[in-house]
Amino acid sequence: MIKNLIDSLKNKGEFSGRKLSAFVGVLTAIYLTIFKIPLEHQLDALMVWLSFSLLCLGIVTVQNVIEFKNGKKD
Repeated sequence: MIKNLIDSLKNKGEFSGRKLSAFVGVLTAIYLTIFKIPLEHQLDALMVWLSFSLLCLGIVTVQNVIEFKNGKKD
């Protein structure tokens, strides 16, 4: 199972920095959000970590995050 997990992160036989960064970001988010952050701040922290993961994968840009934060609509 672990070998399959590692193989799924490979990109044409090599590791992808974007995928690994997003994966580590999500794992860190889960750990910190559950065990280290007070309950009233958990949702905010989780959104920050998931935004980091989306940035690492290139799904969103920094400009998209700023527009979302400021409530700008197209």
